Amino acid sequence: MAPVLMWASQWLVSDKSTAQYGINGEFLAPLAFEWQDSQLNHRSFPFTQPTYTYLFAGFLSCSEICPIRIKQLHQLESVIAEDDVLKTLAVTFLFITIDPNNDTPEIRQQVIDAQSPRFISAELDETTLYRLSSHLTENFSSFSTTRNHIGKLFLIKPNGTIGRIYSAEKLSTDKMLAELKHLIISN
Repeated sequence: MAPVLMWASQWLVSDKSTAQYGINGEFLAPLAFEWQDSQLNHRSFPFTQPTYTYLFAGFLSCSEICPIRIKQLHQLESVIAEDDVLKTLAVTFLFITIDPNNDTPEIRQQVIDAQSPRFISAELDETTLYRLSSHLTENFSSFSTTRNHIGKLFLIKPNGTIGRIYSAEKLSTDKMLAELKHLIISN
């Protein structure tokens, strides 16, 4: 039943009579957590500098949704870099590992952080990761023999509020950019 509701909510008509693509996540409490970057620095989310953040939790040895999501984020970043309005705005792509034993800081640096200044990888302690999983209803697990996760992508506003949730495997860059611009204009 939940997947049907999520799919249906992606196509509801907004008050401006334009179809919404992602799921509205503003009903969830804003995100706030501590994490460690690939240089082993402790950081806080939301970032101190206001930024729109695409957040994705996964693991780099995944053979299913993770490589698809990472490729989608790179495609989205390429389009943002070419857009006259968006390229001047703070937009960050935050990858959170759910497999810190294998996604070492060195590997995360090479695969995620080195790709663009907009890309950042994070490691959370087990308790924080569990709380984040529950908060996002993402159901990812860390420090277990199996790595389970749904593979949702979250667009987070600068204040930590979840603006959109993307759950489909195939995502439209154009529709995601339209929603990003709408969120920016409406704030």
